[in-house]
Amino acid sequence: MLQNLYIKNYALIDKINLDFGPGLSIITGETGAGKSILLGGLELIRGKRSQQGLLKNIQQKSIVEATFDLEKYALQNLFEAEDLDYDTESIIRRELLPNGKSRAFVNDSPARLDSLAKITQKLLDIHSQHQTLELNQKEFQFELLDAISGNEQLVKTYAQDYEKYHQLKKIRNQLQQKLSDAEKELAYKKYQLDELNSLNLDKLDLESLEQKIKKIDNQELIKEVLSTSLQKLDQEETGVLSNLIDIKLSFQKISSLDPKFKDLSDRLENMHWEIKDLIDEIYPLAEREDFDQDKLQNLQTQYATVNKLLLKHQVLTLDELIMLRNQLQAEVTDLSSLEEQIEENKRKLESYHQKLETKAQKLHKNRVKSIAKLISQIENILSELSMNNTRLKIELQQTNTFYNNGYDQLEFLISSDKGQSFGPLKRIASGGELSRLMLAVKTVLSKYKKLPTIIFDEIDTGISGEVAQNMGEVLKKLAENMQVIVITHLPQIAVKGDIHYKVFKTATPQGISTHVTKLNTNERIIEIAQMLEGKSPSDSALQHAKHLLNL
Repeated sequence: MLQNLYIKNYALIDKINLDFGPGLSIITGETGAGKSILLGGLELIRGKRSQQGLLKNIQQKSIVEATFDLEKYALQNLFEAEDLDYDTESIIRRELLPNGKSRAFVNDSPARLDSLAKITQKLLDIHSQHQTLELNQKEFQFELLDAISGNEQLVKTYAQDYEKYHQLKKIRNQLQQKLSDAEKELAYKKYQLDELNSLNLDKLDLESLEQKIKKIDNQELIKEVLSTSLQKLDQEETGVLSNLIDIKLSFQKISSLDPKFKDLSDRLENMHWEIKDLIDEIYPLAEREDFDQDKLQNLQTQYATVNKLLLKHQVLTLDELIMLRNQLQAEVTDLSSLEEQIEENKRKLESYHQKLETKAQKLHKNRVKSIAKLISQIENILSELSMNNTRLKIELQQTNTFYNNGYDQLEFLISSDKGQSFGPLKRIASGGELSRLMLAVKTVLSKYKKLPTIIFDEIDTGISGEVAQNMGEVLKKLAENMQVIVITHLPQIAVKGDIHYKVFKTATPQGISTHVTKLNTNERIIEIAQMLEGKSPSDSALQHAKHLLNL
């Protein structure tokens, strides 16, 4: 509910501060007095972009501030989603700066204009006959019918399932596309993986491989060195071992003559056995036939393959090649599981499809049951508003397509005169008739759900007399369920208000200013009388005003 509207330095307004209450608030004033300025200020609160030239004093900033009671609107989640502080009494403020820029605030925190629009969409509904008829919008038509049908909670849970269903369809398309792409690449990636796996990279040592190749490649030299060494070490008469034994035996003969000789004899003994061990190790090496041309070729092929793959994959080390192999393994495994993922996605889609089918069917049945009731209520109000011959028709058709609120297609049709065929709502050309139709619809809707504050501008265009009286009654009834603000030129409507404001202009040497004042009982009598008869109302007009006000 709108509690307060404060405007400073905006258009013709120096400063106004208006308190609003529940029920029906009336705003009257002469044409050109500035009633539209109030609406302009509220449009800024609703997130509309500002225009140049709206500052009354171009040296100072303009402020438009609205205070709302949010206790019954359940907007905490919306505030949180918009990263704004929530309070049951919240203040939305716009500031227009002299440099042409503007700023927006919610509870003193900077806010984006689209955040203002999202929040105030739940709080303010400004309806003018010059605006596009909201009733032409399918979303609003379903909102109306579902409110009467008691479908609101079912629509909410259906919408959650619908969102999940759409996400699953999106995932399905992504998986199918991925599978399609994968089928083209899978064979090549498997070939690359097999090529890398054939090398047993985890156990491969490139330096060791190089050493094995080098050893086999030099096998002749090795055999020659070993054979020659054995001859020199172990030749029967001239070999190192034979000569060392002779020398050792000679020293043993003199070892007892001097400790030094004994030491030399012991060392020769050790050398004898060291040479003997050395010969024993060389013999099997010299006799072994290690040279194998096939083995050499295999090792060389393995070595060449490793280097080829390093070059092919543009990496420098075996570790990088192993990382590449692991990545390919993960990709091949992932691609191989795509079909399983697609099957799982299919099962989930079928489950949500069944949920949507069940809920959509229930939504449809509830809507069908409520159509006659909705038509009757709207037509009854239209009859009170001198649209006795207007008939409403609601066509509801099931489809095979799920939408975000079921699988129904909805069409509101209207006939504005007897014998006239039904057609789209836009066939009602009169702005006044459009306004009266919207008033009837909002009156019905307000019985079933919490609506934002509605502001009617020029809803009384083209009516008078009994119709105006009836419209006032309808507005009064509407205001029992919600806050209603009406800008009107008709006394029959103005007298129905719980609060009455007058907009007027004054001229001073400093310029023209627009003011708004809340009327007390006597001031209200005079205002109603002036609306009946003019600026200088007669006593009869004053008496008539009292009568209309039930005073």
